[in-house]
Amino acid sequence: MAALLALATPGAADPGPTPPPRDDSATETVYMVKGYDDTGDVPGVSCAYRWNTAIKALKQWGWKKSKGTFVQVGFYAKDTGSCDINLAKKDGTRDLGIKELGRRLAWNIYLNHSQWGRSVDVIGHSMGSLIIRAALAGTERHEKNWPPYVYIEDAVTLGGPHHGAWVAEFCGIVDNNRQCKDMAATSDFMAWLRRTDAAQGNGGTDWTAIGSEADDAVLPGSSTPRGVGVRHLVLYREEAGIEHSDLRVLTKGRYPMRYSNDAGSTWTDMRAGAAPLRAAFHALYFHSRW
Repeated sequence: MAALLALATPGAADPGPTPPPRDDSATETVYMVKGYDDTGDVPGVSCAYRWNTAIKALKQWGWKKSKGTFVQVGFYAKDTGSCDINLAKKDGTRDLGIKELGRRLAWNIYLNHSQWGRSVDVIGHSMGSLIIRAALAGTERHEKNWPPYVYIEDAVTLGGPHHGAWVAEFCGIVDNNRQCKDMAATSDFMAWLRRTDAAQGNGGTDWTAIGSEADDAVLPGSSTPRGVGVRHLVLYREEAGIEHSDLRVLTKGRYPMRYSNDAGSTWTDMRAGAAPLRAAFHALYFHSRW
């Protein structure tokens, strides 16, 4: 892919100490935030099942292998021990709102990294993308009971419902749970999120949204959104056949796709684009060339 311009506009939040310098880096800690669990009466999944393929690929491509590099984030009480942290070990049900999960994620990043002068990268799949956006939005706005600042250098979303998910309208009625309702395009949470474009951590956050026209859960206008401040957009074409869950596991192959590095104002077509996780790797690694 051609070089993409880096987005490094500081947010309005209190800068705290001098932010760490931005650079090309395979040494950043990567927070990995999974999506909604729609299986079973009591939610709970294996983080390893969701992210092991991505972690293995990142290590093969040169990411450092030290303990704690990859932080797999759980948020249901029944999430398995393969999750490195659990934001809601005691109260994690589908009725715990996405905004609250974002607040807890922001505090975890602040307490374990930002207050010590360390930046992190974040990658989210599906609803996990909204948890990441919420973490940054509430912090940037100085909302009550949020951390004073966070250092998040790169943020990548895979099939993120930035403008809502059509399936949320259905599951919000049938299951009647808070997380489904939050993901509906007309929800109060989505209205709160729209008050801030893809928010910035202190020192700048470079946003990339990756989606697919063949995604059966999140439409391309939502997964690769215009008008929310995400500068880098990668959209796989219908003929690539990449479905919602494929976005977090495909590491090899060449696929027809289009990309934009100006928030969707102009697009470039490619017949042999990199696999979704390879594109995500470049977005997490590069500073000035992505």
